[in-house]
Amino acid sequence: MKQSFVSDLQQLGLSTAEAQTYPTLLNNGSLGAAAIASLTGLQRCNVYPVLWSLADKGFVAGGAGYGSTFSAVLPVKALPSLVARERETLSQREQLANQLVELLTPLAPAEETAPRDLIEVLRNPQVVADRFQQLQLEAKRQIDVFTKPPFFHRTGNPAQKKVLRRGVHARSLYEKAALEDPAVKPYIASWIGTGEEARVYDGELPHKLVIFDSQVVLMPLIKPGEQTRTLVIRHAQLAHSLSLAFQFLWERSEPIVTSHQKKDRASKAFHTNGSKQNQGNSRLRAASPQTTSN
Repeated sequence: MKQSFVSDLQQLGLSTAEAQTYPTLLNNGSLGAAAIASLTGLQRCNVYPVLWSLADKGFVAGGAGYGSTFSAVLPVKALPSLVARERETLSQREQLANQLVELLTPLAPAEETAPRDLIEVLRNPQVVADRFQQLQLEAKRQIDVFTKPPFFHRTGNPAQKKVLRRGVHARSLYEKAALEDPAVKPYIASWIGTGEEARVYDGELPHKLVIFDSQVVLMPLIKPGEQTRTLVIRHAQLAHSLSLAFQFLWERSEPIVTSHQKKDRASKAFHTNGSKQNQGNSRLRAASPQTTSN
């Protein structure tokens, strides 16, 4: 028996013993329990439960009791029938899930929001990461980020490239310690290369937060020894105030220049100096007296 058959049948929902037994019956025709046990290596006492289970799934026919023989149902009938039953089971589970949503939702405690459209409290790090991506994609004009440790996800920032392509202005102010963090260091050159404007602040940033369009703020509340809560605050006045603080520190920070940018600048300077030198030589030649020989 090819092992791949067993693995494939298991993926369709058969147990290991069932996945061994069904191809055996296909290959050998009608067999009794003793013969099946001998060919598959199963204990005879375990063969009947396996055969009855296969019969319930539509893979085996015959076998009214002990001592009976069993034969395999052709794959062209057995496999589509199994898929159809799985599809029906899934449909029933979806209906049950929808019913439970309606029944269980009233039992959940009210979310820690006050009011709901103003402040939202997130506790799950994955939910925070997903909301950050969502808010970036919803931004229309500008995203300002105070970037400082700790970092909870180390997967880069895949949404930022899409946002920059739409013309959104992205600025990130980095605390020095952040530049060496594994969540930042491998990605910062590509972020800047795709259009992020980045500066480094020579000191400790007051907070870790993101401001979207001076309208929405994403801000984690980090307290040692306690679960981090992240706030999504939709308050234009607060966001504008934080934007002013960001601008104050931004103007007192140094631009981050990648090695690629340094090479480009050096190359431009070289060509510019060479061009100036050529222009100077041309002027000298033009000013020199022409000598002629008689």
